[in-house]
Amino acid sequence: MRFKEEPEDPCEIQMGPMMDCVFLLLLYFISASQIKVDEKYLGLMIPGTVTATKDLVPELTLSINENGQVFCNEQPLANPDDRDLTMVRAKISQCMSLFGDKQPVVIHPQPQVRQQRIVDVLNACAAVGVKNLSFFANQ
Repeated sequence: MRFKEEPEDPCEIQMGPMMDCVFLLLLYFISASQIKVDEKYLGLMIPGTVTATKDLVPELTLSINENGQVFCNEQPLANPDDRDLTMVRAKISQCMSLFGDKQPVVIHPQPQVRQQRIVDVLNACAAVGVKNLSFFANQ
């Protein structure tokens, strides 16, 4: 007994639905990804052991209390409302004119300080051009 063979339809891949899926996946990954904004480089020195050298430059300590007031070597410089920190910038500029780029600046925030205030102090240091910056390690 012979079976009659029916002619086969040519098999074709539908490109329309596949392109729709690819574009949907592309839109998903673009919307789900985070665009990273690079912040300006500000060199930080991690606290650690320091070897003694002959050219010791006195460090400039910027303390920030819980209220947001900034002190420079225990002298009040900025009120909590001052976001520009013009007095702090002037003090850092004055010290940097004496010692140049080697002037170390240490930021010592209290544990309850708002992060925005620390960013304000970092912006003031970056505006003046501080290159030797570190944070005080609370123990």
